Amino acid sequence: MTKDLYEILGVGEGSSADELRKAYRDLAKKNHPDANPDDPAAEERFKRISDAYDILGNPEKREQYDLMRKGGHDPFSGGGGGEGFGDLSDILRSMFGGGGGNPFGAGRGRAASRGVSQVEIEIPFVTAARGGTVQKTLRLPVTCHKCNGAGGSGRETCASCGGAGRISSGHGLFSTMHPCANCGGRGYTLKTKCTTCGGAGEINSNEKVSLSIPPGAGDGMTLRTSIGGNTVLVRLRVKKDRFFTRQGRDLFCSVTVSAAQAVLGTSLMVRTLDGKVKLKIKPGTQPGTILRMRGKGVVHNGVTGDQLVTVVVKLPVDLTDDQHALWTKVREAGS
Repeated sequence: MTKDLYEILGVGEGSSADELRKAYRDLAKKNHPDANPDDPAAEERFKRISDAYDILGNPEKREQYDLMRKGGHDPFSGGGGGEGFGDLSDILRSMFGGGGGNPFGAGRGRAASRGVSQVEIEIPFVTAARGGTVQKTLRLPVTCHKCNGAGGSGRETCASCGGAGRISSGHGLFSTMHPCANCGGRGYTLKTKCTTCGGAGEINSNEKVSLSIPPGAGDGMTLRTSIGGNTVLVRLRVKKDRFFTRQGRDLFCSVTVSAAQAVLGTSLMVRTLDGKVKLKIKPGTQPGTILRMRGKGVVHNGVTGDQLVTVVVKLPVDLTDDQHALWTKVREAGS
């Protein structure tokens, strides 16, 4: 299976940010473990897709990745000893930092990675805008109950890394340290693997959690939370709203009025995040006029945006004889 990030997302090198985002959403939805309960490989595919977008979806990290590819250095090849990289997440961690600056958390091999998980959830548009609490059931790795997280028995020092858990690859400027593929970064192998977890020390379990969403949360925002003593990185996907669209702190929507209402003026009850509010349409309002409802937008970092309402004028069709006569008089009066 390819480890090229663009190929994982099924896009070209020149893809725009919107194209990357769409490809990621489509693939993540298709390969999410919850959508493929009978496919044990779905979780690994979902993880690879998320890892790829974590890099390509960030302009700075994408630029660094592109430079390494174009510069003739294959970040996915092994070192002089023929030892290749292991998990894709480990590859990306070694490329973009294994310490405090690591975008995936602390640098680690498999043993140290326990307790850190990445998931994606969908939340309602209004909850993202106003903040609130959502209840979700997440499929997360937990310590194997049979082996108590040991993975098995009969530890032996790894012959590939000599117990260090990490191996150097590349040369000169591009020399990097990454977890040993043979032992998964633990520094040892097992004579007998646990039959329940297959030596991983973890099994997947459905966990019911309550998540606090901050006001002004945006699509793609990642929240860090602790569930059962494990750190979980939760990526938010904001569900589209039938009425609202959002740009930063401002909300956008449209209302439809009749020609007579636009000419003579009227008042409408317009939906806001806090409920319906009366909006005055002044006489002579033109089609496409944008009315600003101040303070009815999204609160973010203590600042509240506005709600901008576009007025759409609906013209009558299929007139009756009486209506046709009235519009004829209007036309003649205005000529």
